[in-house]
Amino acid sequence: MSPATPATAPTEQSRTTSESTDQPLVTIVILTWENYEETADCLDSLRSLTYDNYRVLVVDNGSEDGSIERLQSEYDWCEFVVNDENIGFARGNNVGIAHALDTGTDYVLLLNDDTVVTEDFLDPLVDTMDRYDRVAAVGGVNLLPDSGDVHNAGYVFHPWLAAKGELHREPVTDEPYPVDFVQSCLVLLNPEFLEDVGLLNERYFLGMEDVDLAWKARAKGWKVLVNPASRIYHRVGETATSSPFSVYHKVRNKLQFARENLSLPRRLPLYLSLVAYHLYLFARWTATGQSQSVRAALVGAADHLRDAPFRDYDELSG
Repeated sequence: MSPATPATAPTEQSRTTSESTDQPLVTIVILTWENYEETADCLDSLRSLTYDNYRVLVVDNGSEDGSIERLQSEYDWCEFVVNDENIGFARGNNVGIAHALDTGTDYVLLLNDDTVVTEDFLDPLVDTMDRYDRVAAVGGVNLLPDSGDVHNAGYVFHPWLAAKGELHREPVTDEPYPVDFVQSCLVLLNPEFLEDVGLLNERYFLGMEDVDLAWKARAKGWKVLVNPASRIYHRVGETATSSPFSVYHKVRNKLQFARENLSLPRRLPLYLSLVAYHLYLFARWTATGQSQSVRAALVGAADHLRDAPFRDYDELSG
């Protein structure tokens, strides 16, 4: 992991908790990068939680726009860790997870900085962890902030159909139910599971770390569940699927998943469907003048084969 400055020392204000509570301690990890407004909205929403025993750890991924200094001055009830540079989603969150585990916690919650929570979203997640055996991760329902419609209530994963995820557009049942994976924008993690399987896979810079973690969990007999009573609002990213940066990581991530998790015979359908799908995309991108996306996909595949360092946004978009 990249070096990081020490976390802000806990003070009387840095943990929102009841001294006499029997509730498990939840450390809420929020990774941010140059995103003051949305992060502030997220932190403000956490002030009204009905769950008492939690602390908030903000991990900054090398912001250079002054946002982290502003957050530190305005939210002194949070703890902070500041990474020296943008080390990606998986590695950045791992810094927070490791800090939470090292300083003591019962559960770790990953929460995106572009979310706004409801006051009772955390209670059902903890209840699910406490009620069921061998639960690795619990997610909830992600709502669109403008309409209140369900964006997803967990995912089905199709590894042999271009490694695509299919959203549950509505909760499957009223009770906690199993899914192939939950988005890491809202997921409560069990430290016993993390000790067994490991933290987020840092071979993914952005995206698919949640798929990989859930796949490894289920392979070892751990459950991945959604409790539909837990609901948050998530400003789903607006980055186009044909953005060169997004295309590069999607291609590279899917190939990485196949290499790590599938035997060669089981990889072949994924490879064939991935090639067929991208031939279609290449034709569409070429026709609409998006040649950078074609290049990004090819570079992503080549970098995967060479185990090359991740490329930055400007290099892929230039």
